Amino acid sequence: MKTLTITAVFDNAVGQLDRERRRLDSLEKTSNTGSSSVLKFDHDGFSAINRALSYVVMGGVLEELMRELPAALAADVLSLGIERRHLPASLVAAMDAATFRKCGTDNVAALIERAGIVQTVLSHANDARPVVDFGDLFKLADGQTIGEKHFQALWMILGLPGDWKNDPNDALLLKEIKGKRNNVAHWTEDPVVVGRSKKPSDLRQMISRLSDLIQHFHLGVWYWLEDRKP
Repeated sequence: MKTLTITAVFDNAVGQLDRERRRLDSLEKTSNTGSSSVLKFDHDGFSAINRALSYVVMGGVLEELMRELPAALAADVLSLGIERRHLPASLVAAMDAATFRKCGTDNVAALIERAGIVQTVLSHANDARPVVDFGDLFKLADGQTIGEKHFQALWMILGLPGDWKNDPNDALLLKEIKGKRNNVAHWTEDPVVVGRSKKPSDLRQMISRLSDLIQHFHLGVWYWLEDRKP
């Protein structure tokens, strides 16, 4: 399977959110017209479940984004021929996770690995070796539902300037998506109740804010790559 670029990965996420926004538009129009052949109770319940599904969609978009990003980032770095010295030490540390795991004991082998890490850091500014494919060397999607910490991790690993949040309430947005997505997916909360707590317009607003956050990250990573072009 062909590895995507970071632009393709981010654009795909935004496109999926746009499709969900259109689905909500259609759902709202259908709800307004109603149906004489369906009991109103059933009609309202099905509409609520459809609205609750938006949380699952948003959570799924975030999981795919974080799953695809490391390989896409590595592909772009390789295509530009970036040298290791031009990578932030935080990314090199993420790439060398296996070395860090070897430092967890108190034997001689662990001491050697610790000394090697320090030497790598001290010589990093002069390391002209080309970057190898690191797409499988660190993972953003760790099996947990995507939330604030995943965005923080990407921002810190790349050493991006400023704030990872595009809006002061983005942490609350991700917390709500994560919580409701899990409740619906694992049936710990009735999807009808979840759906009835939000109007389609409320969910469209959430999707717009999430799309803005993703595009904020896209811009940050794009500038990061531009700054490291040979």
